Amino acid sequence: MDLEKLKIKEASELLEKGRICPEELTYYYLDRIECDSKSKDVFTTVFKKSALYSAKESKKRAKVGLRKGILDGIPISVKDLADIEGEFTRGGSSLTNKRKAKKNAAFVDELQSQGVIILGKTHMTELAFSGLGLNTTTATPANPFNEELVSGGSSSGSAVSVRRNYCIGSIGSDTGGSVRIPAAWNNLVGLKTTHNLIDLTGVLKLCPSFDTLGPICKNVDDTHLLFNAMKKRKFRKLKKYKASDFKFLIIKNMFFDSIDSEINDSFNSAIERIIKNGARVQYKSVSEIDNALEISKIVFPAEAYGMWQHEIEKSPEKMFAPIRERFRSGKHILAHNYVFSLQKLFELRKSFLKKIMDFDAILVPTSPIKPPRITKLIDDHEFFTEKNLLALRNTRIANSLNLCALTLPTETDFSGLMLMGRPNNEFNLLSIGLTIEKIIQ
Repeated sequence: MDLEKLKIKEASELLEKGRICPEELTYYYLDRIECDSKSKDVFTTVFKKSALYSAKESKKRAKVGLRKGILDGIPISVKDLADIEGEFTRGGSSLTNKRKAKKNAAFVDELQSQGVIILGKTHMTELAFSGLGLNTTTATPANPFNEELVSGGSSSGSAVSVRRNYCIGSIGSDTGGSVRIPAAWNNLVGLKTTHNLIDLTGVLKLCPSFDTLGPICKNVDDTHLLFNAMKKRKFRKLKKYKASDFKFLIIKNMFFDSIDSEINDSFNSAIERIIKNGARVQYKSVSEIDNALEISKIVFPAEAYGMWQHEIEKSPEKMFAPIRERFRSGKHILAHNYVFSLQKLFELRKSFLKKIMDFDAILVPTSPIKPPRITKLIDDHEFFTEKNLLALRNTRIANSLNLCALTLPTETDFSGLMLMGRPNNEFNLLSIGLTIEKIIQ
């Protein structure tokens, strides 16, 4: 049996029928991790002993027909900003508390209660404050398609662990694009969830008003299964639509500025296919987008520096300079400016939702650029800052306006197509994504 191309849904069906067992599946992924020297730049820690114990227990349940659910026996990874009992949570930094976690993050408990097997924790961008995936402090998971390039961040190891087939799915976090950018740059599917939809207890905070958790997987079906498990919702199959059922909005302002020509071509090709299949598409400018982008330059750094200023200023020399200075850009933002900006953002969210009520989703390129070269990002700090802000520009809008968002791979490497939907509308967005996925690939 070829396990390399296995998806979560397929694996679950095989486990249910007894054609594979959880131990066999877990050993397969642990062997891949152990035999590949590149995995040391992907995983901070591999939980071989606990993963095999969980697999053994899952096998017992499967034998007597008592699987806990669809994900019982499914091995995944999690980003190293989630607490796991008895393990360090370093968040890609040398500044973080060195004490071991006393209990699991809430979402980890939720997944394990359903039989999910946690294989290990993955490397990430320093304190999650970069969309590129470079980390000179711990490790940089190189892009599997070209190891001279970064893999996207901040959930870099999460995406690479799935793309290198070290696991079958992963959980990352997304404050400004940190699930969607690495998913797009690894030709994967990534879901940014609505703020406060998934419990963040036991997860390192960056910007508490915008932090979210979400899955990175090989296809939309798998993404839905992991998302559903994180929420412990009664399982519902995604709706099956035709493209002719949809009316999409393409927002003209900002999203296409300074876009890479191949990414632009890939996006236009995908839209042509979607239209040929019967979907209605409307192009228009929306003023709230530009306003939200400007406000994000105030509220994001203000919150990030507020959360981490004490640790940063104790040992600033331990940080990669461009990330440290990005944090410090929030240092002189006055409290009344931050509060005013945040309230203005809440108003923009309301007016924006009114303007998109008639559309099923918004379609834009996930990131306007391809992953840059690792060496140039290290050597040229101005280049790092420029590319980091540009990589995050399109995705950050969904966080600012509290939208759910889904990135899908297209036929061109590194070129994600992003669907953005209304808050708490993940099920419908994933159902739309299931239809679009088949058309654009």
